[in-house]
Order: sequence, then C-alpha cells, then structure tokens
Amino acid sequence: MNVVLIGAGKMARGVVYDLLKNPNLETLYIIDQSLHALGLLKDKFNDKRIEYENISADDKAALAPIFEACDGALSAVPYDYNLGFSELAIEEKTHLVDLGGNNNVVKKQFALHDKAKNAGIAIVPDCGLAPGMVSIIGAHAVEGLTHIDSLELRVGGLPLHPKPPLNYSVAFSVHGLINEYKEDALILEQGREKCVPSLTGIETLYFPSPFDEMEAFYTSGGVSTLTKSFRGKIRNLDYKTIRYPGHGQLMKAFADLGFMDEEKLEPQNNALTKREVFEELLSASLQHNAEDVVLIRITSRGTALDGIKRIRQYQAIEYGEQSSGLSAMMRTTAFSASVILQMLLEGKITEYGTLYQELSIPADEYIIELKKRNIHFEITENS
Repeated sequence: MNVVLIGAGKMARGVVYDLLKNPNLETLYIIDQSLHALGLLKDKFNDKRIEYENISADDKAALAPIFEACDGALSAVPYDYNLGFSELAIEEKTHLVDLGGNNNVVKKQFALHDKAKNAGIAIVPDCGLAPGMVSIIGAHAVEGLTHIDSLELRVGGLPLHPKPPLNYSVAFSVHGLINEYKEDALILEQGREKCVPSLTGIETLYFPSPFDEMEAFYTSGGVSTLTKSFRGKIRNLDYKTIRYPGHGQLMKAFADLGFMDEEKLEPQNNALTKREVFEELLSASLQHNAEDVVLIRITSRGTALDGIKRIRQYQAIEYGEQSSGLSAMMRTTAFSASVILQMLLEGKITEYGTLYQELSIPADEYIIELKKRNIHFEITENS
C-alpha cells in the first residue's frame, strides 16, 4: 500500500499517526511547500516508510509521478486544491479522499463521477469530521426508519478552557472557518431543499458538566451531500455548529459589518480584501495551544418498522490524547479521512466514481474502525 498525503499541517499529523499503524503501508509520501511544516512532522515521525517531498500543492508536473506510484491520496490542504487533485487522481488512477469544506468545489468533483468510474477509482470528498464522520453516522441513525421526520446534526470543536470574548481557538484553517460562517447553509425543510444564512437559527442545548449550556447555529458545508441523498426520505434535516454561548452573535456582528467580505480595502493598490485582513487578525488572536474537545450529537426522529415512533441519539465527547500528542480535532477529523482511505484501499468500499459517503461507506464497519481508534458514540433510543 503506497499513499500520498498532501499537506503537513495539523490534520496531517493525525493522518500520519494513523496510517503508520497499518502494517500493509509500504511508502507514505508527504507533500508540502513549507520546509518548516515538513520538518515538524519529520521530528515527530521518524519512520523509514515516510518520504518527505518539498512540493507545492499546485505543481501538477511534480505531483503526477507520485500520484502514479500510489494506490491512494489524501488531501489535507485547503479545499481550493481539491478539484485539481481529483483531475490528477483520475489521470493517474489513484483513489482520493479529502477534507473538503466547500459546497461549490464538491459539486465540481461530482461532475467528474463518470470519468472517475471509468478510471476504476473512487473520489470521496468531505471526509473529515463535519462533513464526513457525521454524514456516515447520520445515515446510520436513520437506518430502519420508514417515515423520517428529522435528522439533526450538532458538532463543535472547542477549547476545553475558553477565553473571552470569542471563547474559541482555531483548530483548523481560519480560511475554512470563515467560509463556514459566510456561505449559506443547506437544509431540508418539509422535504424541500432550502438555503438559510449561516450564523442564524441559534438554539440552546445542554451537555454534561463541565459544558452544561451551549449554543448551536447554522453554518455552511456541514451537510455536504446529505440533502441530496435524503431528499424525499427525510422531512427536516439540518446541521448546526456548537459553540459556547454568545459566540454566534459576536461573529454575526462581524459578518454584518462586512469583515468577511471579499471587497478590497484599496482597489487601486491591489490591497488585501476585508476577509483576508480579518482572517489574519483571527489567526493571530485565536492561535493559542489550548486543550480542546469535540462535541457531537446526532438525533433522528421517525417511525420504525414496527410502527412505533423512535428517537435515536448518537453522542460523543472526544478529547485530545496526551500519549499521541493529538488534539481532539486532529483525532476526529484526521482519523475519519484515514479510515475512509484505508477502507477504499482494502476493498471494503467497492464502488467507483465520486461517492456519496453516506450512501457508499458501510456505516457498521466504519463505526468499528472508529472504536479501534478510541472514538466512541453513546447510542440511545426512545419511543
């Protein structure tokens, strides 16, 4: 098994940690344009199976022979590159999974379905935590229900010890975070697909101490392809991001003031956009190495085969691991993508083309793989 990992950032660390546990791994190529990022990974993982390559993510000529030499590729860089990786994967007949994060990019990847199928490979977008893990678990939550009233996905990656005023720390790309807050969110409402503004629909929910009262609100990208896969099957479906109380209102104020706009500050001087400046400011103020936690709650409501109304809840509270040095966000995001890639390479996913993970990935097998990585869901069902 030969794999290429594009990106040597935070999430890549979790991918490398997980892949190295597979005895069938022969070579792992790690690609990044930053020698510093590669050096940090090299200090962490001194394994003869790893080859570190200082290559830019947009250097197709340099990437092509590596893709050709590999059975699978995993993109752990911003979503802007994933369409190009998909095209390259088709050319070199290499399976590809990515961490996704942008609905428009994913739509273009699905336009490549026939080409990927003819090439005998699978492309699986959005394979991180949300979308990704919650898409597969959400599909599992509605199995065996005939009339499905609702599927609610609630997920948050949070600092364990929040610092005001935002009570948040950056666990992944700020660029991706702002995209989630800026773009509209897709939902199903009364069976119809609908767009709603992100940072709206704030609701209160409760988790066990020390979290207690939390908030959740619409953000973009979390449902990915779920609305298309379950249109006509689920009446109401939505995704909301969990935060400490007050965060959503503050971020909406920034959005309303134009801080997330693509407008240039000085058009005549080719200056930065308002969004780029805001991203830099957030990166500087939210980049503290805080202990983190990931909260996940997935709830389905519907009628079972016996005609009785059922409410199913899947809940996980995941922390970082001191032994591995991996944060909660690294574990839940990177492990999910790594599991999906390995399931592809081991023949546990048998379809080709651009895949809807909620329809193509065997959920039972996936949950077993999560348990092996100490990610556990508490499942309750009430009538």
